Amino acid sequence: MYDFSGKIVVVTGGAGGIGESTAYAFARSGAKVIIMDRSKDDLDKAMARLSEVGDVTAVAVDVADRDAVEAAFNDIEALGGTDVVVTSAAIVKTGLILDIDPQDWERILSVNLTGTFNCCQFAGRQMVAKGAGRIITVSSVNGQIANTGRGAYSCSKGAADMLTRLLAAELGDKGVTANAVAPTPVDPTMILQVHGPKDRAIWDAQIPAKRYAKPEEVAAAIQFLATPEAAYINGHILNIDGGFMASGVLIR
Repeated sequence: MYDFSGKIVVVTGGAGGIGESTAYAFARSGAKVIIMDRSKDDLDKAMARLSEVGDVTAVAVDVADRDAVEAAFNDIEALGGTDVVVTSAAIVKTGLILDIDPQDWERILSVNLTGTFNCCQFAGRQMVAKGAGRIITVSSVNGQIANTGRGAYSCSKGAADMLTRLLAAELGDKGVTANAVAPTPVDPTMILQVHGPKDRAIWDAQIPAKRYAKPEEVAAAIQFLATPEAAYINGHILNIDGGFMASGVLIR
């Protein structure tokens, strides 16, 4: 187990899925963890599961609301400032690119891209002031290849990958690294909103591991990227994909 005692770790989208698993891993490793999510009810449920693990605090924030994000990070700065930020807050809606409702497009980009920018900017400023820090964005294989029916989501994740690289380039000489993890669909989380049995069969057929990722597997990679041992990994998009991005057509 890693030791993150004395570190302040902020996890957006922390009320479930990858975010909650990541919060659990860091809290269990001694960090002071602050989870953010827009749903207070979901945060209350997550806290019921996390509060016995370690030092976890919940803050209800919509990451697309810049003023609210700034206020939350101001409070964190008063505690000592962010050491690690994990941006897992995201929303998804399926649809072909010619059929996407512009309002859905704007909302997905505002949460997945602008929300990530908001959190990385405020957290990054605190890290630069401390002379050290880890920024870890939660991306997706959908940000690297054009899987049909994922329009706005895919574009938001591809753009967030570039944001991650820019952060790495601009902050690398200031003791701060920025990396992303890019999983395939993850069980169960928000995939349940958009994946039916047909979708699962298609994905399983094309993933060499023949299954979806588990939140704990993504959280483990995130935690490693936050360690001192990962200090020279910067600007990398780490695929957590069971071999999906390495393969072509699979003939079983």
